[in-house]
Amino acid sequence: MVNRRWMVVLLIGAGVCRGAVAEVAAELTVGLGYRAGNLDWNIAGSGNGQNPNVLSELSWSQLRIPQAMLKLDLHNEGVHLFGGVDYGSVNAGANQDSDYDSDNRTDEFSRTNNQADGTVADGSLGIGYRQLMPSLRGRTSYLMPMAGYSLHLQNLTMRDGNQTISSAGRTPPLGPIAGLNSRYDAQWHGPWWGLGIMEEDVARGVTLALDIKYHLVRYSAEADWNLRSDFAHPVSFKHRANGDGLSFSFNVTSRLSRNVSWLVGLDYGRWTTNYGVDTVYLATGGIAQTRLNEVQWESLALNVGLLLR
Repeated sequence: MVNRRWMVVLLIGAGVCRGAVAEVAAELTVGLGYRAGNLDWNIAGSGNGQNPNVLSELSWSQLRIPQAMLKLDLHNEGVHLFGGVDYGSVNAGANQDSDYDSDNRTDEFSRTNNQADGTVADGSLGIGYRQLMPSLRGRTSYLMPMAGYSLHLQNLTMRDGNQTISSAGRTPPLGPIAGLNSRYDAQWHGPWWGLGIMEEDVARGVTLALDIKYHLVRYSAEADWNLRSDFAHPVSFKHRANGDGLSFSFNVTSRLSRNVSWLVGLDYGRWTTNYGVDTVYLATGGIAQTRLNEVQWESLALNVGLLLR
């Protein structure tokens, strides 16, 4: 389904630009960045959200992620067909796994605090129409309504575990947890709609650009809790939900030569799901389901790079 929708975006863009291939201009942006991210989710004890209303909560916080990015913009007479990808590796971060006996995160009977690592990646395709707007003297302003499809991945792990709250007979004792190597692979994908705002100072060769996007997303995740003997492996449970998100991108470019500009950019995004389903695959071959209360992903990145025309 994801590949089919991306193909639709490509075909629409190709159809709009057909007949003007010889006049299409291209801009390629390559860069490096540093991202901070947080992911958290929690489940209830039953399908109706009770017994208790928060049974287990997982969070990956203070993730530090060096990343690389690549963007391509093809345009002709105001029509833009664009896409981009970025990929990052988590080099620092923390994970916490808490379990509760009572509602509202009370009577916590288990907590582990662990190290986090993993990878993240994003991809997006879109099409827009840039329109010239009234502007101050010496400057040129544009608005660009746009739409597209995006995919966001977080493949995270839990390692170097430490039991920090323990209950006799129910959890491991306080202290290090040997052999912890659990994974949680999350995916957000869906269409987006947005608006681009650009102001260009032609004389100075400086351009300011702000993109605002609203996303509708389908969320899915797959996990392997490697130390749980009562869970199946390599798939211990799956998550499914729908949600939405907002993302903002602010970029400043300054011309170095006719065909090269340097770029500094700031990207922020926040995605949240509605209620969903947590499906556990048991070692005995059965399954169990409860309510996935919510998943949240937040990301802030600073990027620098070169824009080539």
